[in-house]
This record gives sequence, structure tokens and C-alpha cells, in this order.
Amino acid sequence: MITRLTIGLLGLRQRQPRSPGAMRAAQDRIRARLVAELAPLPVGHERGLSSLPRDAGLREAFVNRVPLSGYADLEPLITRVARGEPDVMFPGRACALALTSGTTAAGRSGERHIPQSSGLLDHHAAGGAVALARLAAWTGAGLDGGRMLFMGGSTELRANPHGIPTGDLSGIVVSRIPRLLARLYEPGREIALIGDWERKLAAMTERLAGADLRLAGGIGSWLLALFAAVCARRGVARARDAWPRLAGVIHGGHALEPLLTQFQHHLEPGTWMQEVYPASEAFIAVGQQPWRLGDGRTAPLELLSDAGVLLEFSPLDDQRPEACVGPEAIEQGRVYRVVVTTPGGLVRWLVGDLVRGVGPGLVRFAGRTATRISVFGEHVEGDLLAQALAGACLATGARIRHSHVAPVLPAPGAQRGAHEWLVEAEAGCVIDASALAAAIDARLRAECADYDAHRAVQLEVPRITLLPEGTFERWLASKGKLGGQHKVPQAWSDRTHAEALLSLASGR
Repeated sequence: MITRLTIGLLGLRQRQPRSPGAMRAAQDRIRARLVAELAPLPVGHERGLSSLPRDAGLREAFVNRVPLSGYADLEPLITRVARGEPDVMFPGRACALALTSGTTAAGRSGERHIPQSSGLLDHHAAGGAVALARLAAWTGAGLDGGRMLFMGGSTELRANPHGIPTGDLSGIVVSRIPRLLARLYEPGREIALIGDWERKLAAMTERLAGADLRLAGGIGSWLLALFAAVCARRGVARARDAWPRLAGVIHGGHALEPLLTQFQHHLEPGTWMQEVYPASEAFIAVGQQPWRLGDGRTAPLELLSDAGVLLEFSPLDDQRPEACVGPEAIEQGRVYRVVVTTPGGLVRWLVGDLVRGVGPGLVRFAGRTATRISVFGEHVEGDLLAQALAGACLATGARIRHSHVAPVLPAPGAQRGAHEWLVEAEAGCVIDASALAAAIDARLRAECADYDAHRAVQLEVPRITLLPEGTFERWLASKGKLGGQHKVPQAWSDRTHAEALLSLASGR
């Protein structure tokens, strides 16, 4: 009863405008409110908000006169916020600093901070509420009375030298879980604080092996690691044998398609799956509706167009700032860069993600701008790589836990290069590399015209390199990013990550 009442209250916040006109009106209200709030501050003067009209011409002036921005553009202001200075990017001081992996600006790397204002944290909470309420509407009483696992990074927040809590966004938002739901939250605060992934996995396994788990949320590959550990602990073959009443899974962070066969192995076909698309900068979208695991196809993502953040989309084939469109003008099949303006003071900020349009207000995640592969002009986005691997796994029976795609440049005097797929199979799965390569190639040729054209001239059949079990996790551990919200990049434009993985695999 407590679960149903609390989620029912959250459900009051889940309605989103569905018509293009309603989406546009909601975004206009948000733009006007954010401009009025940020214009008097240093960020408003720096990004040109203070000179914008406050009338019906605001939308056009905003699009035509405010430049797009990345981390380098706002770094001096972010530094001031991190030092505790108030009223720089938003009213007051930062509530927290969320660590981000640093792929939001080309040519830069390393962890960076995204300041979190109270308004931005309210927005993150609203996005989570939409996802949970939407899932609960389809599971009915399936979540009642049981435990709810939200597997994130460490919830331990360390104060920086200026007293501002700093850490993973998942740790920041856990403290804002409604009190009634906090009573059902797993893995519990003590385990959630553990930063070492192997210790954390062991502790979660011990705690949850006998629990009445009804909901599991997290990045797919790490959920599968927990499923395997719990099965070994209980002496069963599938997670559904350990948790027979697990009714729903909230997933996000990377494409689930290549992992689909493993989830179908572990869970009942009727398990409800709810996709989410959160980022440190903003909660971008939630699955339009939950989908059943047995159906094997995720629902489109519905953009959160009335949740306090201004969403814009820059067409990949026309990257002029004035070419950006709102959620209401998303075109089917077109690929866009994601741009946000937030209560946290990010103004026309390029998140670093790509989405593929489904229609007004609807998209599918298409990968990171840094991880699309187009060394030869083949323009293969992350969603196509994920779909190709998923289709190849289905066709060949392969079960892949981790993968990474890197270019192989032509040898001196040669004309053709290739894509190398470094893959790590699920324990006990035997991979036919030739069959997997042929299946990936066939899917990409069918789905990506540019890839097909370059296969005729510049690209050979993909090369499959099988890596020993645990290689990807050792790579993540070497970067201090094992578990939680971290993952190996899906693809990369050079061989930086590929060579590191191969070195680990060979023991060098």
C-alpha cells in the first residue's frame, strides 16, 4: 500500500505535452523563465542572455544570437561556482558538483564537474518520478511490498576544498529519494557508499540473494554481473529463479540490444522494461511506455519537454546554431546533437550525445558524438553499431557482454581498411568469429547506406578479436571506473582504447 500510494503521488508529475503545439508552448515558457533567471548573472552576460528581448521575439533572438557552448566555454564560470562563489551560473551556491567523464568537448579528457543547483536537482527528481510512475502504471501491483534496487555509482560524496559535496550524480540524487520509497531502497546506504566495485558486488550479492526484489535499475552490463553473482550464490541458473517476483527493470546508460539475449535468459518474457535517458546535465527523456522483455524491442524515448529544461536539437547535417529545433520539430530518421539550457546555468550546452528522430517529441539514443565511427566517411552512429551487434548475436547465438569498435587503417600501399570489433563473450559462450563478422557486416550494409558505399571501395569485412573474460573490467579498473555508471566507449575514432584493451588481454 505504501509503495502504491507513493508511486501514485509521483504519477501526478508524469504527464508530458504530446502535441507539437503543446510541446512548443511548454518550451517557450521554460525559455522565458530561464532567460529571466540567468540573464542578470555572470553566465547571462557571458552568453548574451542579458541583451535578449523579453517579448514574443525571444525565441527567434535566442536561437539566432546565443552561441552553442561546450565545457571550455563555461569552464571559468564553473571554476568560480566550484570555489563556492554564489550567483554565478544560477542564484545562490551550488548544492553539489557532479563528476562527469569528460567527453562533452572534443579534444579534452579527464573528469570534470557539472554544478548542481536546487532547481536542477528538482528537475532530475522529476525525471526519475516520470520513469518510476510510468513503469508502475504497467506493472500494477507487481512492485508492491518488495525491494527496489537502484544500482548506481558510489553514493559517497566528498566535500571539495570549498565545502561543496562532489561525486557521482547517482550518489547526489539518492539523498532525494522520497522518504517512503527510501524504506524500500536497495542496496541500502552502507553498501551504496562502497566505491570499490568488487567489494560492492560481493556485498550486494550477499544482501540481495534472498531478498524479495521487485524492481532493478541500472546499466545493463552491471545488472548482468549482479545476476550472475546472485545465481552463483544461490546455485540457480537464472535470476528469475532467485527473484521470482521481479516485475520491472529500469535501464539506461548504453544500448540494451546487444545484451537482450542475456536478459531474456535471466528474466521472464513478461518482465516490464523501462528505458531512461539521464545525463549529468539534465534528464533528457523517458521511454514512451514500458516494453515487455519478450517483445525484444524498446519503445521510443519521449523527450521531457515540460520538466524545467530547454531542449534543442542540432541536425548533424547542419550544425549552425540557428538550425537547432525544439522537440516539436524532430524529424523521423534525422540525427541530431543534443543541446540543453538548464536551471544549473548551462546555456545552449552541447551534451555530447546524438539522437535519431522518431517523430515530434520522440527519439532513440544514437550514441556519443565522440564514439560514432567515420574514419573513412562511413558515418556509422552508435545505435546502428548496437543494432548490428544485436542482430548478429541473434543470428549466430553469440552472447556478448562487452564490445568496442576501432578503425584499422590501410597498410602502406593498400586501399582498404576495416573496423575491428573487440568483443568479450559471456562466460561459457563459444563465438564463431567469422559468422559474427559476416552477420555484423550484412546488418550494417542493409541499415547504413554510407557504410555500404564504402564497403565497396575502402572497407573490408569487419575483423573480430575475441578478448579473454574480464579484460573490459580490468580496463575500467585501470581508469578507476569499475562498476556503477561507467562503461567502455562503444567505439572510438582512433585505436587509443583498442590498443589498451589488447595490451591488457595479452598481459603486457
